[in-house]
Amino acid sequence: MDDDLTDHQIEILSFAMQHGGVLAAPFGHLGEDSKVAEMEEHVARLAADGLVSVRRDEEGELERIEVTSKGYAALGVR
Repeated sequence: MDDDLTDHQIEILSFAMQHGGVLAAPFGHLGEDSKVAEMEEHVARLAADGLVSVRRDEEGELERIEVTSKGYAALGVR
């Protein structure tokens, strides 16, 4: 596993894997303990590293996050 991944990035990848490798919007709840506000930054880094592919809606909002083969490998899944 890549030691450069943050706990939250690992959580995003793991959560997507639990859902067949794909997350679709909405991505959680909005509230005091929500990590949704931080998600954009974490997903951008994961996408830049090639660990996920991202689809956005017409407004540019995250619509779908899919774990790539490189993302699975980062978590030690083959």
